[in-house]
Amino acid sequence: MPATLSHNVNLKHVNYNMQIHFDNTGSQIEKASSGMRVNRSSDDPASLALANGIRSDVQALTEGSRNVQQSINMLQVVEGALSQITAMVHRMTSLATQSASSTYNDSNRSDANAEFQALKNEIDRIAKITAYNDIHLLDSAEEYTVQAGPSGVNNDVSRIAIGDMRATGPELNLDPLATDSQKNAQEALDQLETALLIVTTERNQLGAFQNRLELSIENIAAITERMLSAEGTVRDADIAQTLSNLTRSQIMAQAASSLAQEADIDVDRIISLLQG
Repeated sequence: MPATLSHNVNLKHVNYNMQIHFDNTGSQIEKASSGMRVNRSSDDPASLALANGIRSDVQALTEGSRNVQQSINMLQVVEGALSQITAMVHRMTSLATQSASSTYNDSNRSDANAEFQALKNEIDRIAKITAYNDIHLLDSAEEYTVQAGPSGVNNDVSRIAIGDMRATGPELNLDPLATDSQKNAQEALDQLETALLIVTTERNQLGAFQNRLELSIENIAAITERMLSAEGTVRDADIAQTLSNLTRSQIMAQAASSLAQEADIDVDRIISLLQG
């Protein structure tokens, strides 16, 4: 091979490969130090898109789990209020039953009616003040939405309707009732039975929905765990393989550096000839 000064092909090949090994060394060091195989889109565009999609879903599920837990807290507030309303309806039924009996006189019924009306007012007060985060829950019929997942489809959204539990509201309809006479007390009993059934049904519905939400939290936790594992499989670096590749790149870079000195022999020959 002729000795050339301007076009030393061997040296160019060595420099080219040396640059590749240096780049590989830097890449492996970055992967080892970050613990991730994919640090930027140029590392693996498809894997980065997949990992980012999984991470987005995980974040949405995590927030959805918080939403579900807060909804459970809200339902527990409602349950506490409905428990008190149930006890008051029971007491009103007892008062109406007493007043409907001929063993009580009108004076007794008047005293019983005073407590009866006070209980109605207290049911109204509880229904009006029962709230969660300034959201009133029992003073009107409303539907409440629980966003548990990353989309708007039915599988990720749960809904629960809570009725109007005011004594003067259209559902319980206790406002006209009184126990000031035997006839009124007897007529009140049927409506009180209906009101008790409505409150009990409401509590059962809320209890069933709360159980569903608690199962949803467990399900979200299981799904999140598996999705995080899947993201790790896509994004995380195999440290053993990364260190092995790093060692190989360092050895190849050192070898290329040594060969670069050998590739300079043509230059040394030309200089020798010029000096001779």
